[in-house]
Amino acid sequence: DLSSNNIQNIYCKDLQVLHQMPLLNLSLDLSLNPINFIQPGAFKEIRLHKLTLRNNFDSLNVMKTCIQGLTGLEVHRLVLGEFRNERNIEDFDKSALEGLCNLSIKEFRLAHLDDFPDDIIDLFNCLANVSSFSLVSVYIKRIEDFSYNFRWQHLELVNCKFEQFPPLKLKSLKRLTFTANKGGNPFSEVDLPSLEFLDLSRNGLSFKGC
Repeated sequence: DLSSNNIQNIYCKDLQVLHQMPLLNLSLDLSLNPINFIQPGAFKEIRLHKLTLRNNFDSLNVMKTCIQGLTGLEVHRLVLGEFRNERNIEDFDKSALEGLCNLSIKEFRLAHLDDFPDDIIDLFNCLANVSSFSLVSVYIKRIEDFSYNFRWQHLELVNCKFEQFPPLKLKSLKRLTFTANKGGNPFSEVDLPSLEFLDLSRNGLSFKGC
């Protein structure tokens, strides 16, 4: 756990030990460090079980640059975002997460972020092939549709705010957790042919039929 250590820059030499002694189950928490720069290639060919980056960046541009610095990383679970009482990032746009296309990710979580663009689907194009996708405490104005282009097996939307319930058309989805969310009434039609588990608790959804 390297959180809250006033880390501002990460260079290739800083992570050399991870190249020399790869640890497949290593989790790295860099939250609450004011990171301004990650040297391109610093994380190349490094394998981590989990990487957490929350409340690290003071602007969207810094976030974009630092995500690009993660190029080549293989991580089982990546957590990005902020904390409820610590907010720096404003005015997300669809290029915010483009750098994730250069990472290998199995599970992804985004937490406590607001001011998303009107339609966020393009924002997640680089995450179409992750097995698990999670949004926690995120305010989303509109989702055109979660379509068959995404290969997620587990989708988790918790304590989020929606102006409408997102249409769901995901042929590979096995688990859907949609709990404690606000807005988004009524329940939309879904097409989830592989679904095995469904949790719709604490939403106050209304249903037109079954």
